[in-house]
Amino acid sequence: MKEQSLTLGGYLLLDADWFGRDRCLLLYKDHPTGKLLLWRFADSESYGEILLDLLFLAEHGYPFNGAVSDGRRSIFAAVKSLADSLKKVIPHQRCLVHTQMMVQGLLTRKPKTEAGWRLREIVSYLNQLKTVYERNIWQKWLTRWETRYGSLLKERTYGENGHWWHTHRNLRRAYRTLAVNPEPPFRYLEDHNLPKDTNGIEGVFSQLDDKVSRHRGLRQEKKEALISYYIHLKEFPKFTPETNR
Repeated sequence: MKEQSLTLGGYLLLDADWFGRDRCLLLYKDHPTGKLLLWRFADSESYGEILLDLLFLAEHGYPFNGAVSDGRRSIFAAVKSLADSLKKVIPHQRCLVHTQMMVQGLLTRKPKTEAGWRLREIVSYLNQLKTVYERNIWQKWLTRWETRYGSLLKERTYGENGHWWHTHRNLRRAYRTLAVNPEPPFRYLEDHNLPKDTNGIEGVFSQLDDKVSRHRGLRQEKKEALISYYIHLKEFPKFTPETNR
């Protein structure tokens, strides 16, 4: 990779796709070249698993100008540890498509409260922000929502034996997803080369899901072999058994 580092964009897209309950495919792709840098199967998307792969890429010369992920805390922690070890700043963008879909899923298509409807309206604009000015307006809109409906986030429901829970749990979680982040959600407005989503990887996952769904009933090891073979053929289309003779 050291020879290729001059031609790579250096903005890493990383994500995982689960095939079964206990195994996932970790995939790392360069932006904007679209080159698939690394893929492997793992038992989890844990900090240790992600950091191991990032260190491997760094050791082989990947420039790490930035990173984009779905926002999982273990990934943010792994990227930060790598940045500390390299003694450099690695801007990390949380995928806004994942964020918007998560919040909309928590609020449902038909929220039961006015606050839910208003928050759903706010998040619908998340992926449309193109300038710092638009971001500032959107953040003020979110702040105004918190001023008006923030008391709902603190409401509690009490059960037997003094146990309690937040009455509007999903609404609270949806708001905190937008307002409480390990990294600013608008890094891409500071570095215009940094993508705001992981769509470059999602396309690969959708194709893999389609291929695997056509072969239902495969044991896990056979499923992983199918996925690896498919990725290999996609990445090295000129390679055939005959060319290796």
